[in-house]
Amino acid sequence: MVKIKSYYVKGDDSMAIIVSFINLKGGVGKTTTAVNIASILAETHEMRVLVIDLDPQTNATISLIDQKRWYHIDQVEKQTIFYMFNDLLENKAIFDINRAIIRDVSGIPGLDLLPSSLGLVEIQDYIPDIGQKAYINHVDVLADRMAPILKSDIYDYIIIDCPPNLGAITLNGILISDYYMIPTIPDILSKIGISLVTNRIHSFKERKKACKIELAGIVFTKVDYRTNLHKATMEELRRSDLSSYVFDSEIPQRISISEAPSDNVPFIVAPSVKIKSDFKETSKLLRAITNEFIDMTE
Repeated sequence: MVKIKSYYVKGDDSMAIIVSFINLKGGVGKTTTAVNIASILAETHEMRVLVIDLDPQTNATISLIDQKRWYHIDQVEKQTIFYMFNDLLENKAIFDINRAIIRDVSGIPGLDLLPSSLGLVEIQDYIPDIGQKAYINHVDVLADRMAPILKSDIYDYIIIDCPPNLGAITLNGILISDYYMIPTIPDILSKIGISLVTNRIHSFKERKKACKIELAGIVFTKVDYRTNLHKATMEELRRSDLSSYVFDSEIPQRISISEAPSDNVPFIVAPSVKIKSDFKETSKLLRAITNEFIDMTE
């Protein structure tokens, strides 16, 4: 039986600013927003950034490295998030955080990745059992394994792409985060989802006193300016109690943004979108959102 001492507690000794990207609904541009902000922080602002992909769908991972490389890391090297959790479920010691982090992904210096795995789907329901198997709370696994890095000055930002739920895997990310971002489509269901996220995180903080996460912002994604629903929803949220968290910049519904992951790199360095007529305008929008992100999290 593996016995791990949990010695990390989120506090002022963490050098990096850690931000989780969360939405309970899939398909809202959560991963796209997280990956593009991370890439601009590294490429434009020359910051050191680590992207942690906690989502079993692995979208952030394959937005930053090609699938052949990902497959080798996952199936041969066995150094993905899956093994971090599975080690504790099966009394193994395969995962090594220093080996698992991939450096300078997408050809962007300072942009690193801790990749995910489809295998998380198979074990996510068993992660709460870790407390009985390894003498560590199941929501403390990421904090414990990341402790040496979290206490160092290696990174300026750590961006966490969370699954579209508030289960055990997501709570691991929330626990170590300073802030959380909610990328959302401006429609009725997404508006309801914002309240669900904020209320659930507040309840978690009440139970887990070590958690100090705060809302950093809400950014509208896939905005269709032709629809009155999107316009009305954005106006309503900008008049609500959450108005101070709503970003001024928005991400419109554009094919070029969704095409970039096919190159396995972020939008700003994607060869297939650099030739698009809207590349400069879209890049400007993404950089404006990143600037707001920095303002909201510093």
